[in-house]
Amino acid sequence: MKIRTLALAVVALFLAAFAASAQTGTWTAVGSTGAVDPQQVGLFGVIGGTRLGFNPAGGSNAGILTVRFNVTNTYGGGLRDAPPWTTLELGALNATGIDPVTATLYKVNPCTGARSAVCTVTNTTGSTSGACATCSFAAGTINFGANLYYVEVSITRSTGTGNPQLSTLRIF
Repeated sequence: MKIRTLALAVVALFLAAFAASAQTGTWTAVGSTGAVDPQQVGLFGVIGGTRLGFNPAGGSNAGILTVRFNVTNTYGGGLRDAPPWTTLELGALNATGIDPVTATLYKVNPCTGARSAVCTVTNTTGSTSGACATCSFAAGTINFGANLYYVEVSITRSTGTGNPQLSTLRIF
């Protein structure tokens, strides 16, 4: 009887661990972890360790920074190719409110490299403490078994006086 009880307890623990590993996972990135376009390396700076914007010591050039983030499957420990994600969230600081920070989630064909936009979100909220903006897409749109995904962010500075910054990205 003791062996049978012990065996049932071991099976119950295994099933509990398996269920815990199948929990949903939100994909996240902080701004400073993106890959900046190689031609723009001298323009950008990391602010506060996590945010990405125009280099404060680099002058007052207006322009657009382009940053890319590879999206990986964090859903269910990677056991499922199609997470139930429906939202792209962009966190940004934009004190002036006129310089947009825009993020686009792209789907890429693994054989041809052809890309198509899944959703685009723009943050123009005038905030020195940060604000989030979101865009939505249909459940089932993301399928890592069929496509590859990345987020491309554009940080625009129209004058030399502002410094819009990318803070965070999430897909959930």
